[in-house]
Amino acid sequence: MSAVMTQPNTSRPVRAKGGHRTDIQGLRTVAVMLVLLYHAGVPFFSGGFIGVDVFFVISGFLITGLMLREVSRTGRIDLADFYARRIRRILPAATLVIVVTLVLAMLILPPLRWQDTALEAAAAAAYVANWVFAAGTGYQNAGASVSPLQHFWTLSVEEQFYIVWPLLLIAVLVLMRRKARAAGISEPLSESRFRRWALGAALLVAVPSLIWAVVATARTPEVAYFVTTTRLWEIAIGALLAILAPQLSRIPARVALVLGYAGAAALVVAGTTFVVGEIPFPGPAALVPTLATAAIIISGLEGRDTQGIGRPLSLRPMRFVGDLSYSLYLWHWPLIVFATALLGGTLTPVWGIVMCALAFAPAYASYRFVEVPFRDWGRVKRSSWAAIRSGFAMIMITVVTAATVFGFARITGAEQPVAENAQGARVLTDDVSDDDLSSFEGSGTPVDVVSDGIAPAVLEANKDNAQHYGDGNCHRDYEGTEPADCAFGDTDSSTEVVLVGDSHAANWAPALIEIAEEQGFKLTVHTKSGCAFAPADQVKQGGSYPECREWVDAVYDEIEATSPDVVITSNEGSRGIMKGGEILPEGEWETVLENAYEDIWDGLTQQGIDLVVIADTPEMGHHVPECVSEHPTKLTKCSTPRKEALEEIPRPELDAAEEVDGVEVISMDNWVCPDADNCPAVVGNTLVWRDSHHQTASYSESLADPLAEKLGEVWQ
Repeated sequence: MSAVMTQPNTSRPVRAKGGHRTDIQGLRTVAVMLVLLYHAGVPFFSGGFIGVDVFFVISGFLITGLMLREVSRTGRIDLADFYARRIRRILPAATLVIVVTLVLAMLILPPLRWQDTALEAAAAAAYVANWVFAAGTGYQNAGASVSPLQHFWTLSVEEQFYIVWPLLLIAVLVLMRRKARAAGISEPLSESRFRRWALGAALLVAVPSLIWAVVATARTPEVAYFVTTTRLWEIAIGALLAILAPQLSRIPARVALVLGYAGAAALVVAGTTFVVGEIPFPGPAALVPTLATAAIIISGLEGRDTQGIGRPLSLRPMRFVGDLSYSLYLWHWPLIVFATALLGGTLTPVWGIVMCALAFAPAYASYRFVEVPFRDWGRVKRSSWAAIRSGFAMIMITVVTAATVFGFARITGAEQPVAENAQGARVLTDDVSDDDLSSFEGSGTPVDVVSDGIAPAVLEANKDNAQHYGDGNCHRDYEGTEPADCAFGDTDSSTEVVLVGDSHAANWAPALIEIAEEQGFKLTVHTKSGCAFAPADQVKQGGSYPECREWVDAVYDEIEATSPDVVITSNEGSRGIMKGGEILPEGEWETVLENAYEDIWDGLTQQGIDLVVIADTPEMGHHVPECVSEHPTKLTKCSTPRKEALEEIPRPELDAAEEVDGVEVISMDNWVCPDADNCPAVVGNTLVWRDSHHQTASYSESLADPLAEKLGEVWQ
């Protein structure tokens, strides 16, 4: 597992005098403290997430420097030794944190989260966690709780880079040797020539990755944040610094000092002014922390690591925290997530600071008794293969622990019986024409224990989606802009009804599909994640959402062309609206959205299309299946006061409907929240919600008869 392509070169590698960059240890402290203060929710550190970008550049610089020095010293890159060093450095502490996190997850988190945490642990052990978290950024997972292992995405990005990067450098050595042989050159290849070729390899990684980061961040920032392809360039910047160190070290001392201070100032500005959602990341904005870090690293070349900005960075406290930075990064996030769960879902900055301070204890312990001893253990230090075998054993320990937790999750879920004949809203009354709460005679009142089980199974609640989500060409995700070719019921019927809106419109698809099949009309469904059917500039996860406006215009044109008999629309009431590139504050976005509704609805009614607005559904304020899994014998804990769920949510669609002639409004509030005081989690042995504001398909289907009754009252 090595490539021997050059003869040893005795030239001195460019580095800080003494061979150890004390300023980089201090820079690690800056990076980890930025992350900790950001995660703690401390005011004025809204951009602390840039700490991971600092880590990426440092990593690329140091690891590439090690490989360059190995080539200079031995004429080769020993892959077995390279990966053995990575294992000794990374795996012991990571394995300990993952295993402890899995145990604490079972003690603190709801059983519903055990399964996901176990899968995420396995992904973290395999260093593919970033792709798992990227796949979970879609709208359907927007309400999901944050994973206690989410921070492992950065380690996954790094290790994926270090699978590719050493191989590229070995390929450079191979190509250089072959080219030299073809030219009849027998003397050893020079280090300077190797660096030139390595420079090309680094640019081959950095440039496409940076371009893709800009493109992907503009399109899907939530996915771009996690994926490896948009982050490779940041580590490659560090690699470029190591490769160009001989040239960069010639920068005059005064210029280097200015660079260091400028880099530090840029980190302070970015760390205190960048805001998630307002600045697309990791697009062009990521150049600020990465280039700032590069400037600080350059300033410390040629023994200047204790001069200028290097002086405060090299102070003993800074170096001490820098030594702990890896363990501190690993421990702080699970503590924050678990504290948030124990404190009812909200963590104040004070508690956030307390958790980060407490993280120093396990961080020091794991550094002192796990990291250092394993790294210096003679057996794994002497033998690369012994280290690799130890690494494999640690990965297997993590996987086995994760599998055990996953099994417990399935067993716990199996212990909660699944109702075989759940009735849902059908138990409320036999007279669907009367939805007065008194007519339900208490059948919708929350109870602590439900006999005969609950359907769907709590562990499967997130999959109990409307049918059209799984039909491939129906529901549009964030990226989709074209109208769907999606019809149900009697598709040959001359009567067509269109359901259009965001995922809250999709709440009603199961009921409407059943109605269409029973009454024999054609139901066309147009729904899109996080996109109200309104010609307004809407917001997606804190950023612009041009795909939404494109989809709204395209669907409107489709409806105009087909001229259906009835259009039914429903949309989430609370959403971000932009104007002039800025997100409008409360009190302004409602007016803009109301006007947009009025414009598009007026256009439809002017064409003679009947328009029905279903008032927005309640907002439960918590993840209902998680709560039910945690309190199977105290289900009342999972209910929400009716006033909070219904009366305190914005409903701009109701105000807009009053301004447009021919618009009918129906409310299903009493069927979804069939109690005068509290909205229950379970009705008729049926789980009402699959998260905090989306109904299960099972419960929606049980609303077919009352919804048909309501629609019959307004249809001519």
